[in-house]
Amino acid sequence: MVKLESCLILLVMATLVITGCYAELTIESSEADVTTLTPEQSDVVLNATYTADQNTTALNMTVNETVQISLNENPTTGYMWNVTTSSGLEILADEYTPDAVSQMMAGAGGIHEWILKAVDVGNQTFSAVNMRSFENLTGSEETYTLNITVQELI
Repeated sequence: MVKLESCLILLVMATLVITGCYAELTIESSEADVTTLTPEQSDVVLNATYTADQNTTALNMTVNETVQISLNENPTTGYMWNVTTSSGLEILADEYTPDAVSQMMAGAGGIHEWILKAVDVGNQTFSAVNMRSFENLTGSEETYTLNITVQELI
């Protein structure tokens, strides 16, 4: 009889612990939805939006034009985009949004978006490597590169 009571107590405790862990996960996921746009940036007029499936490798822009780049990302597995830009591009916004259904569940992804502004004429580059920050580069990682030619507004 003592063994049965002990098993029941352990079962109830395990249920409470699992429920508490789930509630904690839900709280963390709501914090991940916070936008990084400031009020000044939220009224930026986008001239175009590009995604990896459009397979665009070159773009012509004028100074002060903006563009949005949207790439699939899955930070729950550790894979995130490591982005670099040339000095003639300014990143106005950098935001990850989890899929509405997943809400940061392990293995579920979302969309990472950047808003870029052309600030200097010349050949500029937006480059991204999808990788885990704790792993060394192997050369087989997914990459995205957008070559941008920025010209003066005529």
